[in-house]
Amino acid sequence: MEKRLRSSLKSSADEFLSSAAKLGFRSVKSSLKTLIYSLKPSSDVVSTLPLSLHHSISESIALYKDLSGSSTAGPSSPGANSQLTPPSKRVRRSSRRPENNKNEDHDSVSGTVDPQTKLEKSKSDVIEKLQIFTCVIHMCVTHPESVFSASDLLPAVQELHDNLVSFELEANLLSDIACLCEDWWKKELPGRDTLISQSIPFLLSKSLTLKKKVDVHRVYAFREAFALFDFEDESIEDLKLLLIRCLISPLFLKMDEGRRFLAFLFGLSRQLVKESLAMIRSQIPFGRKSMLEAYADIVFRAWKAAEGESRDEIENEFLQPLVDGSIHASSGSFAASIRRILGGFISQRTTDGVEKLLFNLAEPVIFRSLQVANSDVRQNALHLLIDVFPLEDPDATREAKDALLHRQFFLIEKLLMDDCPDIRVVAVEGSCRILHMFWEIIPSSIITKLITKILDDMAHDVSNMVRLSTVNGVIYLLGNPQSHEILKVILPRLGHLILDPALSIRSAVVDLLLLIKGIQNFQFHKVVHLDVLLSTLAYDQPLVSKKITKLLLPSYFPTTVTPQEACDRCVTLIKRSPLAGARFCEFCISEGASPQSLNLLCKILINLVLSPANISSEQIDGILMAAANICSNLATETKYKTTLKDELTSKKLMSLFAAANSGRAQASVCNIVSNILPDAAGVLRQECMKLVTKCVWLSDNKEKQAQVRLVHKMIVSCGWVDHMLQEFTKVLQKTANGCIEKYNTERTRQNTSGKKRKIKHGIKVSPKSNRMSGKKTSFNDDYTVSVGIAWQLKDLLKCSDTCKAMLGSKSLESACNALKVISEFNIMECMQRDFISNCHVVAYTLLSLHMSIKNSTVNDKNSHGLKSLERAIEHLVNCTEKVYRTSASTKSLKVTPRSVTNMVKLSTSILNFIIDSSTVDRTHECQERCLSFTRKYVGFIILNLRQHSHGLLEFMEEDLKDTFLCLKSSFTYAAKLLNLVLTSSSESSPPSPEAHNLANDLFDLIISVEEHLGCRYGSLVLSAAKLWLPDLILALGSLQIQKPSSSSAFAETKFGFPSWLVILAKIEIFDQQESELDENDDKVTLPSNYSTFRKVVETMVELLRGNRSVLDAVGAFLLCGSMVSLKKKDFELLYGVLHFVCMKLAKHENMEWVNLTLMLESLQQVYPQMETVAQEFENGHEKKLLEKARSWVEPIWTSYIHEEMKEKMETDFCDS
Repeated sequence: MEKRLRSSLKSSADEFLSSAAKLGFRSVKSSLKTLIYSLKPSSDVVSTLPLSLHHSISESIALYKDLSGSSTAGPSSPGANSQLTPPSKRVRRSSRRPENNKNEDHDSVSGTVDPQTKLEKSKSDVIEKLQIFTCVIHMCVTHPESVFSASDLLPAVQELHDNLVSFELEANLLSDIACLCEDWWKKELPGRDTLISQSIPFLLSKSLTLKKKVDVHRVYAFREAFALFDFEDESIEDLKLLLIRCLISPLFLKMDEGRRFLAFLFGLSRQLVKESLAMIRSQIPFGRKSMLEAYADIVFRAWKAAEGESRDEIENEFLQPLVDGSIHASSGSFAASIRRILGGFISQRTTDGVEKLLFNLAEPVIFRSLQVANSDVRQNALHLLIDVFPLEDPDATREAKDALLHRQFFLIEKLLMDDCPDIRVVAVEGSCRILHMFWEIIPSSIITKLITKILDDMAHDVSNMVRLSTVNGVIYLLGNPQSHEILKVILPRLGHLILDPALSIRSAVVDLLLLIKGIQNFQFHKVVHLDVLLSTLAYDQPLVSKKITKLLLPSYFPTTVTPQEACDRCVTLIKRSPLAGARFCEFCISEGASPQSLNLLCKILINLVLSPANISSEQIDGILMAAANICSNLATETKYKTTLKDELTSKKLMSLFAAANSGRAQASVCNIVSNILPDAAGVLRQECMKLVTKCVWLSDNKEKQAQVRLVHKMIVSCGWVDHMLQEFTKVLQKTANGCIEKYNTERTRQNTSGKKRKIKHGIKVSPKSNRMSGKKTSFNDDYTVSVGIAWQLKDLLKCSDTCKAMLGSKSLESACNALKVISEFNIMECMQRDFISNCHVVAYTLLSLHMSIKNSTVNDKNSHGLKSLERAIEHLVNCTEKVYRTSASTKSLKVTPRSVTNMVKLSTSILNFIIDSSTVDRTHECQERCLSFTRKYVGFIILNLRQHSHGLLEFMEEDLKDTFLCLKSSFTYAAKLLNLVLTSSSESSPPSPEAHNLANDLFDLIISVEEHLGCRYGSLVLSAAKLWLPDLILALGSLQIQKPSSSSAFAETKFGFPSWLVILAKIEIFDQQESELDENDDKVTLPSNYSTFRKVVETMVELLRGNRSVLDAVGAFLLCGSMVSLKKKDFELLYGVLHFVCMKLAKHENMEWVNLTLMLESLQQVYPQMETVAQEFENGHEKKLLEKARSWVEPIWTSYIHEEMKEKMETDFCDS
């Protein structure tokens, strides 16, 4: 093939090009370079080839255009409706094609080929020829000896370049032509300025589309060509759009060459500068950190290279607004984004002219902004001052510079004492940063003054964030070695922060200690005393304790000494502070301690307990806890577990348990047994049972809970769950019998007639439980123990493994019956006794739920499990409602805040049980019963909140917090119950009216919390209510959908007119008064600002306006309320409700009443009554309110209700 081409090359240039075109591009591509590069200047082809190339290229392009025109002209062609059509897929010939395809080839040979396919084949051949011609030109241009004249080749290259747009579907040809133009430009050949108008847009578009780094590199190499374009001409718009797109291309922003290219663009045209800066400005609010830093680099490079008007544009129209914007930004994040752009100049302040620029930009606004009333502006200005510090005029005198520096320090010191804690945080961190960076140039008096103020005042600030910033600032300042001398003296002033209430601050202090431990001449125990460190290690959160372990590890368990010596040091630590030593052993392996050394330490600790050495009980506790922690860490390694198993015999276990005098020490022994050798635990069974059946005050003691869980772990691993439940049942049955006796005795004493009344519980409790072994105990003691057992049952049921083991026990039903009796006693007595726990109720409900799940069968609604679940709900609800009635009706009953808290806790547990039971049974049959109970519970809360507000109940802060936490949970449960009722309803089975009433009650509860407890508690309840507002709103409209055009919604509300609707009306009137500045004496006043309820209303309006069908139902309900208020002649309520409906929910001027059928039907009843009642008043405040309300309704009445209907309704109303 190469011989054939070489032969044709010797003949003539035309024959050479013709032969190459016939052979195909792939066949000749490798040979073309060899043949062209072999030509000598004396060859005849050198002079004729350029002309032949131009001629051949012109003919091929003309032919391609003709073929393209033919392909788009035909009406049946696929591209008839578009200018450009993608080429058809080319057919590949293969010997493995099926017979039918071979027949198609035969048809093609015989002349029956599709015309469109033939046309595409012809176009493909032309493109291939052009690729060959382009390759030949490229070889001629890059010839090593430059034998070809560039002027002779230029016409052919121009022909290809000028027709680039015609080949936009031929990617390979486009790329070859662009490479040719690119090389022509790089070689600075004559006429290169004529080869950029098409090639540059192509390269730009390619770089933006394919997103390859090599394309960005090619565009950057072509950058000088952009200066030849006239950017003021209208025809340049497409190219400008491509350039602007480059400004938001992540690839251009990421690459250094891309950023250099974008900066270069700023020197092409002032108009382009404006558009580029506008694009960058638009990206600031949304840009990521890397993008903003890239923009900063681009703008700085552009400013540095710019001159005259372009530089003025950047300084005055871009940077100055940015400085102003960074100070007056609407949010801190937006201000930080702006400062990232300015950071491109701040980081280059040593560059000539930058310092002066920063001074001119910032000085006129920054000092004034640091002293304004708006705290956000002060904070943003302080951030900017810290970034540009030291702000100075390079042209000023030394005295002026010193005065300006002192002014900056004066303002920073002033802002350290700012009223806003966020500003103090920035001031502290900024001061430490300034000291770290500019220590050498700051006068020593200022350094001492700043550091003293930070460590003396800021370290005792009331704000957690300020104290944290103080510690973090000192950590950053320690990065400058010149600060060490003064900090070494005054760092102990931060020592008290190791006991700070905030976990983050304590953690930061330990980080500070870890840092100074590695600094020469610093001693961390002089900053925080060792005893304080050990106390913190013993009692603090794992995060802090782990860091302290890391701090003390080189001292008390070093790796640089022998294992024996390391163990002796650790034993010394445990003896000095037993609890701290135990925590140290818990975390030391995760901080790099050797497992071999820990294994040895565990053996030493066990033998130390068993030895006759003089060791205190506290030290024994610490040693056993430390050994248990080490065993837990080493139990995952089989090698160490086997070694410890050999060390621990049954005799040693009994001796260890005998030596353990406290509950936590005994729990530690159980932990060792469960981790190392559960098979040998039989000797400890009786002792373990004593531990779990004698637990008192367990529900509020986290430490005891952890100890009991360790014992549970051992009991489960040894298979003693059934035996444990038998022991639990004995205690619970004894307590249940005591509850019955106590209840009957007190009721008999209260019976004034002298007749004894026996209370029948319907529960059989074993009498054997009264004859439990051991000395006789009082009822209070038994009750206290049963609380601990109930807590344990609850805890065991929450774990899947222990729950499964418990559900197989035969004692479970007896325990459940006993818990039922105790739960009833708790509910009935909770208003008369301060100490009543909800643990029994929680355990009873959980146990009932799990037993029902176990006993129920799939799709069997009448199964024993489901029926027992419904009976449990009915029993608890009946008991609780009886207490509600008694507390509301009996004035002689002394209600205390503690008893109310107990009742709320119990009710919350019952409500939680109702919701959880829906996983087993949708409780459809008792839904209305559950709704009714929830309503009475909400009413009970509202009543007692009102009494607290009026001083009849004075809650202590702790009781109030407990009550409110339960209240938040109860709101969530009640709203979830509404959700279950609404989702299970259908057209044939609508939701109960109680769902509508409960929604009203929950809105009333929101108002009651805010009114009686304050806006802080109101905002907290809002956080729980926000998620469920759609359900509450839907429930509000549910009753109106069932009973439209009536006041049934208010007839069904058994507790009277909803309070929230009254408050809503008053808020509407109050806001109108404020806006109208009316001096009327009959002004409406609000007992509270109701900021929380206002947010609820705003959300309600937003949700309703997004769903017109729900809006129609709720709006009709509100209009029914206005009708009730009209009958009661409560014109303020009427005014407020109608203003809310007509001005916020559905505005007449926006045609929003269209298709609101229910609302229009309600309006048909309201408006005629308003006209009739208006005639009864001649003037006065009531008349004014009524007329104003009527003015809102009248346009709607006129627009949407037919005149005849109006007359008919007026006549009917008068007749009635």
